[in-house]
Amino acid sequence: LQAKSPNDLTRATAFLHREYEQTWYWWEAVELARKLVLTGFVLLIPEERAFVRLVVATLICSCYAVALAVVRPYKRVEDNVVAVATSLVLLLLFLGTNWSTIFLGIKERYQGVDPADVLGFRSLNVIVDSMIGLVAVVLVFFSIGAVVAARRVAKVPTIRLVSTKQPPELNIVIGLTWHLFNSHIWSTGQDAVGNIKSELQLLLPDIKIFLDVDDLKDIGALEDYIQRSQVILFFLSRGYFRSQNCLREIRSSLEQSKPLVLVQEADPDKGGGALQALRGECPDDLQQDIFEQGWTHTVWMRIEEYQRVSLKTIAEAVLLCSPNFLDRTSLPLCVSGEPESQPLAFSKPCTLWASPANAGALE
Repeated sequence: LQAKSPNDLTRATAFLHREYEQTWYWWEAVELARKLVLTGFVLLIPEERAFVRLVVATLICSCYAVALAVVRPYKRVEDNVVAVATSLVLLLLFLGTNWSTIFLGIKERYQGVDPADVLGFRSLNVIVDSMIGLVAVVLVFFSIGAVVAARRVAKVPTIRLVSTKQPPELNIVIGLTWHLFNSHIWSTGQDAVGNIKSELQLLLPDIKIFLDVDDLKDIGALEDYIQRSQVILFFLSRGYFRSQNCLREIRSSLEQSKPLVLVQEADPDKGGGALQALRGECPDDLQQDIFEQGWTHTVWMRIEEYQRVSLKTIAEAVLLCSPNFLDRTSLPLCVSGEPESQPLAFSKPCTLWASPANAGALE
Protein backbone atom coordinates (compact mmCIF):
# COMPACT_ATOMS: atom_id res chain seq x y z
CA LEU A 1 0.00 0.00 0.00
CA GLN A 2 2.77 2.45 0.85
CA ALA A 3 4.51 1.66 -2.44
CA LYS A 4 1.20 2.11 -4.28
CA SER A 5 1.65 -1.31 -5.87
CA PRO A 6 -1.48 -3.35 -5.13
CA ASN A 7 -1.44 -7.13 -5.01
CA ASP A 8 -4.07 -9.81 -4.41
CA LEU A 9 -4.06 -9.18 -0.65
CA THR A 10 -4.51 -5.42 -0.89
CA ARG A 11 -7.30 -5.85 -3.44
CA ALA A 12 -9.09 -8.38 -1.24
CA THR A 13 -8.86 -6.06 1.79
CA ALA A 14 -9.63 -2.87 -0.14
CA PHE A 15 -12.88 -2.42 1.79
CA LEU A 16 -10.76 -1.78 4.89
CA HIS A 17 -8.46 0.91 3.51
CA ARG A 18 -9.74 2.38 0.23
CA GLU A 19 -11.51 5.28 1.96
CA TYR A 20 -8.36 6.40 3.78
CA GLU A 21 -5.31 8.36 2.76
CA GLN A 22 -2.27 6.27 1.91
CA THR A 23 -0.45 7.34 5.09
CA TRP A 24 -3.39 6.33 7.27
CA TYR A 25 -4.42 3.09 5.55
CA TRP A 26 -4.45 1.37 8.98
CA TRP A 27 -6.95 3.81 10.52
CA GLU A 28 -9.79 1.27 10.27
CA ALA A 29 -7.99 -0.77 12.94
CA VAL A 30 -8.03 2.29 15.23
CA GLU A 31 -11.74 2.77 14.55
CA LEU A 32 -12.48 -0.88 15.37
CA ALA A 33 -10.37 -0.69 18.54
CA ARG A 34 -12.35 2.38 19.68
CA LYS A 35 -15.64 0.57 19.14
CA LEU A 36 -14.43 -2.51 21.00
CA VAL A 37 -13.30 -0.44 23.98
CA LEU A 38 -16.54 1.55 24.17
CA THR A 39 -18.85 -1.44 23.76
CA GLY A 40 -16.86 -4.19 25.47
CA PHE A 41 -13.69 -3.47 27.39
CA VAL A 42 -15.21 -0.77 29.61
CA LEU A 43 -17.52 -3.47 30.97
CA LEU A 44 -14.48 -5.04 32.62
CA ILE A 45 -14.67 -2.18 35.08
CA PRO A 46 -16.84 -3.37 38.02
CA GLU A 47 -20.48 -2.31 37.87
CA GLU A 48 -20.27 -0.55 41.22
CA ARG A 49 -17.82 1.81 39.51
CA ALA A 50 -20.19 2.61 36.67
CA PHE A 51 -19.25 6.27 36.80
CA VAL A 52 -15.62 5.35 36.10
CA ARG A 53 -16.84 3.56 32.96
CA LEU A 54 -18.45 6.79 31.79
CA VAL A 55 -15.32 8.80 32.55
CA VAL A 56 -13.11 6.38 30.59
CA ALA A 57 -15.53 6.38 27.66
CA THR A 58 -15.66 10.18 27.69
CA LEU A 59 -11.87 10.45 27.67
CA ILE A 60 -11.60 8.00 24.77
CA CYS A 61 -14.21 9.93 22.76
CA SER A 62 -12.42 13.21 23.48
CA CYS A 63 -9.02 11.91 22.37
CA TYR A 64 -10.47 10.27 19.26
CA ALA A 65 -12.34 13.42 18.20
CA VAL A 66 -9.15 15.49 18.56
CA ALA A 67 -7.14 12.87 16.65
CA LEU A 68 -9.67 12.88 13.80
CA ALA A 69 -9.59 16.66 13.56
CA VAL A 70 -5.78 16.74 13.47
CA VAL A 71 -5.04 13.68 11.31
CA ARG A 72 -7.98 13.83 8.82
CA PRO A 73 -7.39 10.24 7.65
CA TYR A 74 -10.13 10.09 5.00
CA LYS A 75 -9.53 10.93 1.35
CA ARG A 76 -12.72 12.94 1.01
CA VAL A 77 -13.12 16.19 2.93
CA GLU A 78 -16.79 15.54 3.63
CA ASP A 79 -15.94 12.17 5.22
CA ASN A 80 -13.52 13.86 7.60
CA VAL A 81 -16.13 16.45 8.55
CA VAL A 82 -18.82 13.83 9.17
CA ALA A 83 -16.42 11.66 11.19
CA VAL A 84 -15.54 14.56 13.49
CA ALA A 85 -19.23 15.45 13.82
CA THR A 86 -20.27 11.95 14.85
CA SER A 87 -17.41 11.77 17.36
CA LEU A 88 -18.49 15.06 18.91
CA VAL A 89 -22.10 13.88 19.09
CA LEU A 90 -21.00 10.72 20.92
CA LEU A 91 -18.86 12.84 23.23
CA LEU A 92 -21.84 15.08 24.04
CA LEU A 93 -23.99 12.04 24.80
CA PHE A 94 -21.40 10.70 27.24
CA LEU A 95 -21.06 14.13 28.86
CA GLY A 96 -24.83 14.29 29.24
CA THR A 97 -24.81 10.84 30.83
CA ASN A 98 -22.05 11.94 33.23
CA TRP A 99 -24.02 14.98 34.31
CA SER A 100 -27.18 12.92 34.70
CA THR A 101 -25.34 10.39 36.87
CA ILE A 102 -23.85 13.14 39.04
CA PHE A 103 -27.25 14.84 39.29
CA LEU A 104 -28.97 11.64 40.46
CA GLY A 105 -26.10 10.80 42.82
CA ILE A 106 -26.34 14.19 44.55
CA LYS A 107 -30.10 13.92 44.80
CA GLU A 108 -30.03 10.41 46.29
CA ARG A 109 -27.06 10.66 48.65
CA TYR A 110 -27.18 14.22 49.89
CA GLN A 111 -30.62 15.02 51.17
CA GLY A 112 -31.39 18.70 51.34
CA VAL A 113 -28.70 19.59 48.80
CA ASP A 114 -29.94 21.18 45.61
CA PRO A 115 -28.09 19.69 42.57
CA ALA A 116 -28.58 23.03 40.86
CA ASP A 117 -26.05 24.56 43.26
CA VAL A 118 -23.40 22.13 41.95
CA LEU A 119 -24.32 21.52 38.30
CA GLY A 120 -26.48 24.50 37.47
CA PHE A 121 -29.38 22.31 36.32
CA ARG A 122 -32.62 22.26 38.28
CA SER A 123 -33.91 18.94 36.92
CA LEU A 124 -32.88 15.91 34.97
CA ASN A 125 -35.11 16.94 32.07
CA VAL A 126 -33.15 20.16 31.66
CA ILE A 127 -29.92 18.17 31.27
CA VAL A 128 -31.49 15.85 28.70
CA ASP A 129 -33.06 18.70 26.76
CA SER A 130 -29.77 20.64 26.76
CA MET A 131 -27.86 17.64 25.39
CA ILE A 132 -30.45 17.02 22.69
CA GLY A 133 -30.25 20.68 21.70
CA LEU A 134 -26.44 20.65 21.56
CA VAL A 135 -26.44 17.44 19.51
CA ALA A 136 -28.90 18.97 17.05
CA VAL A 137 -26.79 22.13 16.73
CA VAL A 138 -23.61 20.09 16.14
CA LEU A 139 -25.29 17.95 13.50
CA VAL A 140 -26.71 20.95 11.65
CA PHE A 141 -23.44 22.90 11.86
CA PHE A 142 -21.28 20.04 10.58
CA SER A 143 -23.82 19.01 7.94
CA ILE A 144 -23.61 22.51 6.49
CA GLY A 145 -19.81 22.33 6.76
CA ALA A 146 -19.71 19.00 4.93
CA VAL A 147 -21.87 20.34 2.10
CA VAL A 148 -19.79 23.51 1.76
CA ALA A 149 -16.53 21.54 1.83
CA ALA A 150 -17.79 19.07 -0.76
CA ARG A 151 -18.87 21.87 -3.10
CA ARG A 152 -15.58 23.68 -2.68
CA VAL A 153 -13.58 20.54 -3.46
CA ALA A 154 -15.81 19.80 -6.45
CA LYS A 155 -14.88 23.17 -7.96
CA VAL A 156 -11.15 22.42 -7.89
CA PRO A 157 -10.19 21.30 -11.43
CA THR A 158 -8.93 17.76 -10.91
CA ILE A 159 -9.31 14.63 -13.00
CA ARG A 160 -12.02 12.27 -11.76
CA LEU A 161 -13.48 8.97 -12.81
CA VAL A 162 -16.74 9.39 -14.69
CA SER A 163 -18.16 6.32 -12.94
CA THR A 164 -17.62 7.56 -9.37
CA LYS A 165 -16.92 11.30 -9.74
CA GLN A 166 -13.95 10.70 -7.41
CA PRO A 167 -10.22 11.20 -8.12
CA PRO A 168 -8.57 7.98 -9.34
CA GLU A 169 -5.99 6.25 -7.18
CA LEU A 170 -2.70 6.51 -9.04
CA ASN A 171 -0.26 3.67 -8.38
CA ILE A 172 3.19 2.76 -9.62
CA VAL A 173 4.97 -0.57 -10.04
CA ILE A 174 7.47 -1.40 -7.30
CA GLY A 175 10.97 -0.28 -8.25
CA LEU A 176 9.85 2.54 -10.56
CA THR A 177 10.21 6.23 -9.77
CA TRP A 178 8.12 8.14 -12.32
CA HIS A 179 4.66 7.56 -13.72
CA LEU A 180 5.54 9.40 -16.94
CA PHE A 181 8.75 10.24 -18.81
CA ASN A 182 8.66 13.23 -21.17
CA SER A 183 10.80 12.57 -24.24
CA HIS A 184 11.19 15.67 -26.42
CA ILE A 185 13.60 17.88 -28.32
CA TRP A 186 14.51 21.17 -26.68
CA SER A 187 14.24 23.37 -29.74
CA THR A 188 10.57 22.68 -30.53
CA GLY A 189 9.13 20.82 -27.54
CA GLN A 190 10.52 22.25 -24.31
CA ASP A 191 7.72 24.74 -23.56
CA ALA A 192 4.96 22.27 -24.41
CA VAL A 193 6.22 19.38 -22.25
CA GLY A 194 6.82 21.82 -19.40
CA ASN A 195 3.20 22.86 -19.70
CA ILE A 196 2.08 19.22 -19.87
CA LYS A 197 3.95 18.41 -16.66
CA SER A 198 2.66 21.40 -14.69
CA GLU A 199 -0.95 20.91 -15.83
CA LEU A 200 -0.95 17.17 -15.14
CA GLN A 201 0.42 17.79 -11.66
CA LEU A 202 -2.55 20.08 -11.01
CA LEU A 203 -5.09 17.62 -12.44
CA LEU A 204 -3.47 14.50 -10.90
CA PRO A 205 -1.76 15.75 -7.73
CA ASP A 206 0.02 12.43 -7.00
CA ILE A 207 1.60 12.00 -10.44
CA LYS A 208 5.39 11.93 -10.75
CA ILE A 209 6.72 13.10 -14.11
CA PHE A 210 10.29 13.05 -15.38
CA LEU A 211 11.38 16.23 -17.14
CA ASP A 212 15.01 16.81 -18.03
CA VAL A 213 15.25 20.35 -16.66
CA ASP A 214 14.00 19.11 -13.28
CA ASP A 215 15.26 15.54 -12.97
CA LEU A 216 18.17 14.94 -15.36
CA LYS A 217 21.39 14.47 -13.40
CA ASP A 218 23.48 12.50 -15.90
CA ILE A 219 22.93 12.54 -19.67
CA GLY A 220 24.67 9.18 -19.84
CA ALA A 221 21.93 7.59 -17.68
CA LEU A 222 19.02 8.20 -20.06
CA GLU A 223 18.40 4.45 -20.39
CA ASP A 224 18.24 4.14 -16.60
CA TYR A 225 15.69 6.97 -16.39
CA ILE A 226 13.59 5.19 -19.01
CA GLN A 227 13.82 1.93 -17.06
CA ARG A 228 12.56 3.69 -13.89
CA SER A 229 9.54 5.19 -15.67
CA GLN A 230 6.16 3.51 -16.08
CA VAL A 231 4.95 5.22 -19.28
CA ILE A 232 6.97 7.08 -21.93
CA LEU A 233 5.59 10.15 -23.71
CA PHE A 234 7.03 10.93 -27.16
CA PHE A 235 6.43 14.59 -27.98
CA LEU A 236 6.46 14.62 -31.79
CA SER A 237 7.73 17.89 -33.23
CA ARG A 238 10.09 18.99 -35.97
CA GLY A 239 13.58 17.61 -35.40
CA TYR A 240 12.57 15.11 -32.70
CA PHE A 241 13.64 12.06 -34.68
CA ARG A 242 16.91 13.73 -35.67
CA SER A 243 18.10 14.18 -32.09
CA GLN A 244 20.59 11.53 -31.00
CA ASN A 245 19.48 11.71 -27.37
CA CYS A 246 15.83 11.43 -28.36
CA LEU A 247 16.68 8.38 -30.49
CA ARG A 248 18.41 6.85 -27.45
CA GLU A 249 15.25 7.39 -25.43
CA ILE A 250 13.09 5.93 -28.22
CA ARG A 251 15.22 2.82 -28.72
CA SER A 252 15.53 2.23 -24.98
CA SER A 253 11.74 2.53 -24.56
CA LEU A 254 11.12 0.01 -27.34
CA GLU A 255 13.78 -2.40 -26.10
CA GLN A 256 12.25 -2.34 -22.61
CA SER A 257 8.69 -2.68 -24.00
CA LYS A 258 7.52 0.46 -22.26
CA PRO A 259 3.95 1.69 -22.94
CA LEU A 260 4.01 4.78 -25.17
CA VAL A 261 1.92 7.93 -25.52
CA LEU A 262 2.33 9.92 -28.74
CA VAL A 263 1.67 13.65 -28.45
CA GLN A 264 1.78 15.55 -31.75
CA GLU A 265 2.54 19.27 -31.89
CA ALA A 266 -0.10 20.96 -34.05
CA ASP A 267 1.24 24.49 -34.43
CA PRO A 268 3.61 24.83 -37.42
CA ASP A 269 5.19 27.90 -35.82
CA LYS A 270 6.14 25.75 -32.81
CA GLY A 271 7.60 22.92 -34.83
CA GLY A 272 4.36 21.07 -35.43
CA GLY A 273 2.87 19.59 -38.53
CA ALA A 274 0.87 16.72 -39.97
CA LEU A 275 1.52 13.32 -38.43
CA GLN A 276 2.63 11.93 -41.78
CA ALA A 277 5.24 14.67 -42.15
CA LEU A 278 6.59 14.07 -38.64
CA ARG A 279 6.64 10.34 -39.30
CA GLY A 280 8.72 10.99 -42.40
CA GLU A 281 11.58 12.16 -40.15
CA CYS A 282 11.50 8.89 -38.19
CA PRO A 283 14.07 6.19 -39.11
CA ASP A 284 12.47 3.40 -41.12
CA ASP A 285 13.33 0.68 -38.60
CA LEU A 286 11.40 2.50 -35.86
CA GLN A 287 8.27 3.57 -37.72
CA GLN A 288 6.30 0.36 -37.35
CA ASP A 289 6.95 0.01 -33.60
CA ILE A 290 5.97 3.63 -32.96
CA PHE A 291 3.14 4.37 -35.38
CA GLU A 292 1.53 1.01 -36.12
CA GLN A 293 1.10 -0.57 -32.69
CA GLY A 294 -2.03 1.30 -31.63
CA TRP A 295 -0.35 3.47 -29.01
CA THR A 296 -2.40 6.30 -27.51
CA HIS A 297 -2.15 9.38 -29.74
CA THR A 298 -3.30 12.94 -29.14
CA VAL A 299 -2.71 16.34 -30.73
CA TRP A 300 -1.30 19.19 -28.63
CA MET A 301 -2.89 22.55 -29.48
CA ARG A 302 -2.35 26.00 -28.02
CA ILE A 303 -5.98 26.45 -26.99
CA GLU A 304 -6.74 25.68 -23.34
CA GLU A 305 -9.95 23.73 -23.94
CA TYR A 306 -8.25 21.45 -26.49
CA GLN A 307 -5.24 21.05 -24.22
CA ARG A 308 -7.57 19.81 -21.47
CA VAL A 309 -8.79 17.06 -23.82
CA SER A 310 -5.20 16.05 -24.60
CA LEU A 311 -4.29 16.04 -20.91
CA LYS A 312 -7.20 13.71 -20.14
CA THR A 313 -6.03 11.40 -22.93
CA ILE A 314 -2.50 11.33 -21.48
CA ALA A 315 -3.84 10.81 -17.96
CA GLU A 316 -6.02 7.90 -19.10
CA ALA A 317 -3.02 6.21 -20.72
CA VAL A 318 -0.96 6.64 -17.53
CA LEU A 319 -3.77 5.33 -15.31
CA LEU A 320 -4.40 2.29 -17.52
CA CYS A 321 -0.75 1.30 -17.01
CA SER A 322 -0.93 1.63 -13.22
CA PRO A 323 -1.46 -1.57 -11.19
CA ASN A 324 -4.95 -0.55 -10.07
CA PHE A 325 -6.35 -0.43 -13.61
CA LEU A 326 -4.40 -3.07 -15.51
CA ASP A 327 -7.59 -5.06 -16.07
CA ARG A 328 -9.29 -2.14 -17.82
CA THR A 329 -9.16 -1.30 -21.52
CA SER A 330 -10.61 2.19 -21.16
CA LEU A 331 -11.11 4.60 -18.31
CA PRO A 332 -13.54 7.49 -18.96
CA LEU A 333 -12.33 10.62 -17.17
CA CYS A 334 -13.75 14.05 -16.52
CA VAL A 335 -12.47 17.27 -15.01
CA SER A 336 -14.54 18.79 -12.24
CA GLY A 337 -16.33 21.90 -13.41
CA GLU A 338 -16.06 21.22 -17.12
CA PRO A 339 -19.19 21.27 -19.30
CA GLU A 340 -20.85 17.88 -19.66
CA SER A 341 -22.59 16.59 -22.75
CA GLN A 342 -26.19 15.58 -22.23
CA PRO A 343 -28.70 13.98 -24.59
CA LEU A 344 -30.91 16.51 -26.36
CA ALA A 345 -34.63 15.86 -25.96
CA PHE A 346 -37.79 17.91 -26.41
CA SER A 347 -39.97 18.33 -23.35
CA LYS A 348 -43.08 17.46 -25.42
CA PRO A 349 -43.77 16.02 -28.90
CA CYS A 350 -43.19 18.47 -31.73
CA THR A 351 -43.50 18.58 -35.50
CA LEU A 352 -40.54 19.36 -37.73
CA TRP A 353 -41.25 20.80 -41.16
CA ALA A 354 -38.85 20.25 -44.06
CA SER A 355 -39.08 22.29 -47.22
CA PRO A 356 -38.85 20.28 -50.47
CA ALA A 357 -37.03 23.29 -51.93
CA ASN A 358 -34.21 22.81 -49.41
CA ALA A 359 -32.03 20.09 -50.81
CA GLY A 360 -31.08 17.51 -48.22
CA ALA A 361 -33.41 18.88 -45.51
CA LEU A 362 -35.37 15.63 -45.27
CA GLU A 363 -32.20 13.63 -44.73
